[in-house]
Amino acid sequence: MSIVKFYGVDSYLDKTVDKEIINFLKKCNRIVHSKAILLKPNLLSASIPEKGVTTNPILLQKIIFALRKVSNAKLYLGDSPGANFMNYEKVLRITGVRDICERNSVEVVRIEKFAPIMNNGVIYSSIVNDFDTIVNIPKLKTHSFTGLTLGVKNLFGLIPGTHKISYHRKYPDPLDFAFAIYKFYEIISDKVVNILDGIIAHHGEGPARGKPIKLGILGMSDDAVGMDIELTKLLKLRPSFCKTNQAALMKGYDTKNINLETYNITDIPAIKLPMSTKIDFIPKFIKKWIAGKVYVKPEVNDIKCTKCMLCLKSCPVGAIYKDNNYIKIDKKKCIECFCCYEVCESEAIDLKKSLLYKVI
Repeated sequence: MSIVKFYGVDSYLDKTVDKEIINFLKKCNRIVHSKAILLKPNLLSASIPEKGVTTNPILLQKIIFALRKVSNAKLYLGDSPGANFMNYEKVLRITGVRDICERNSVEVVRIEKFAPIMNNGVIYSSIVNDFDTIVNIPKLKTHSFTGLTLGVKNLFGLIPGTHKISYHRKYPDPLDFAFAIYKFYEIISDKVVNILDGIIAHHGEGPARGKPIKLGILGMSDDAVGMDIELTKLLKLRPSFCKTNQAALMKGYDTKNINLETYNITDIPAIKLPMSTKIDFIPKFIKKWIAGKVYVKPEVNDIKCTKCMLCLKSCPVGAIYKDNNYIKIDKKKCIECFCCYEVCESEAIDLKKSLLYKVI
């Protein structure tokens, strides 16, 4: 049986957070006997904690404190935040994670410094093999491509920077992409423990361009899939809305093995969904007929654009290029993966909806 626990908490400073994290980790034999533990937060971009885009540093501090209480393992922290892996130090500093690591003697590692390996057709960082346990600390967010980004999706950060682009190139369909991520999760799941940050979540045009929302949810589980499925239901969405959930269920994941416990969870506010996911609610026979007429395409806002080139470097199909000092997007090449939208730190990528999309 997989254990899934959700707690309703008032804030990151709620004493329940400290207590329950310690209690949870005490019962994880893998944690107690580990010699080296990797903390894997969500460090998507150089975003201040108040925006709800990245794992909150206060929660990270509490997890480190709890780990030191129950284990003698050496602690490390690492992530590969999309195209922003090249700005890793800036991301660590702005998110407040660098300060937390320095104050708590946690060694920060770069995912890209570990050689990539291939296992069962999946390319990922060999950093996975260097640690007894991975403490996965996802941020609860909506996602323009996969519906939600939760525990399973957060582990995509263990794919080295440039290899992420190849995943999008190879799997332009959201469900195919989710299958690839789930396949990776299956390889490493036996060493993953999950603590989810849904206290301040991010909704709307996630994972980085939406708005923060107070949900007051702290999640913990030894099974990222079970946690993600039950959390999606808690948000009053069907499990398959999160594409990694859908992939797991289609691969035969048995929800009967989930042992769910909830504490002090009251009415959770309805979250706003990314406009790119709303077509998913249209019946399949209609969707097929109008597929070519309903679309959302990224478009560069020249006034906001700082020419940082993160969008160009993140595009898996080479649809973004520079022309006379302006950044352009080839709409015919664009596969609507929204990587450019996700990594842009100046909010210079707008989403242009087709007329039929607006009508629907």
